[in-house]
Amino acid sequence: MTSPNLLLLVVDCLRADYAYDRQLSHTPALGTMIERGFSFTSAISAANSTTPSFAAMLTGLNPFENGVRRLHGGTLSPQVRTLPEMLREAGYRTYAEVSGPLMPETGLNRGFDDYSYRSYEQRADQLAEPLLARMRGNLRPPWFLLFHLWDLHSPRWVAPQCRTPGCGRTEYARSLSSIDPQLGRLFSGLPENTVAVLTGDHGEDITNGPLDAFRRKLLGSILHHKLAWSIWKRALPGRHFASILRGRIEGHAFGLYDHLVRVPLTFFGPGIVPPGNSALQVRHVDICPTLLELAGAPVPAGLSGISLAGIMRGEPGAHRDAYMEVGAMRNKIQMAGLRVDNRYKLICGLPGDRSVPELYDLEQDQGERRNLADQRPELLAELLGRVRALQERTVAATAMNEQDEQAVLARLKALGYD
Repeated sequence: MTSPNLLLLVVDCLRADYAYDRQLSHTPALGTMIERGFSFTSAISAANSTTPSFAAMLTGLNPFENGVRRLHGGTLSPQVRTLPEMLREAGYRTYAEVSGPLMPETGLNRGFDDYSYRSYEQRADQLAEPLLARMRGNLRPPWFLLFHLWDLHSPRWVAPQCRTPGCGRTEYARSLSSIDPQLGRLFSGLPENTVAVLTGDHGEDITNGPLDAFRRKLLGSILHHKLAWSIWKRALPGRHFASILRGRIEGHAFGLYDHLVRVPLTFFGPGIVPPGNSALQVRHVDICPTLLELAGAPVPAGLSGISLAGIMRGEPGAHRDAYMEVGAMRNKIQMAGLRVDNRYKLICGLPGDRSVPELYDLEQDQGERRNLADQRPELLAELLGRVRALQERTVAATAMNEQDEQAVLARLKALGYD
């Protein structure tokens, strides 16, 4: 059998609950894709922001291993090989259509034959048909295409026909409903011998109505003031800061709670990937080795990710420790997390940070409201030890110089990104 084409479709801000629960929005196409594909219902993002999450997917390495640990200002370590580089060595043509902070300056363009960076104003309904035409006629197989959709990111786009309760109670749900027909066009029009992977780069803390939106916007504007941030940080440890802001700030910049890091992960390939699902805990870093195995390409030693292909074939698997970091707000919050056995989650400060650790039993406390750090000292010590052992493998981050970073930020602002 010839190597399959590979489409990695990343919907910015797509939460797992909204992807899998058909009652929250009107998403028949997404539902059909999930039913006919193989879904991992406990997939965890590597970070709560776009750039480090994509870096983890494209390298199979955690943020501390690939050097991309924040939204802006860092570039991929030159020591790291990327998925498109490895696929290209296996005979693939490699393409990317991306948006948001994923500028070529991040180094994430490495290995792509064509890396197209576009404005957020280009929506799914404008992109789906040209992308289909490209996949059907202009790409020489086998190909790998990374496609990044920005529509669900604030400011969200909602189609006129979706501005009704039937498309969801929140603006977020209605925006997802607006994207759904274009997802349907993509999935139904895929060329034969193609595997599509759908995921989100991270989740989102969302508003529930106009009053809530106004309150969140007001608090957000206050916190963006340097003096206000300084006062908050001095007055409160990092844990309390993130906990207080949970449910009060629109977006995904604060914290590592499940609504910010639990994402959908579905593989769809009629005749290649059997339908099914797994509740085993998996990670973003597992995407890279999985796609390499599906392509028939060598999976290099030393990756943090492990291929999921065996689980999709029906082989037994196990929960995988999911490491994550806060990668937003230009390093103003220094926090890491570890989710283990699809049950316990540790949130703690990075080395040198004074955050108070948080420990949650997700089986008993899905909302992550009862910190068990004082009640489970042995488990806390064990998980802290695992995090510190992982972080010993940290590579030196390659930072942009200040002039280049300011130029990138100015360019993003000019394009209308927050």
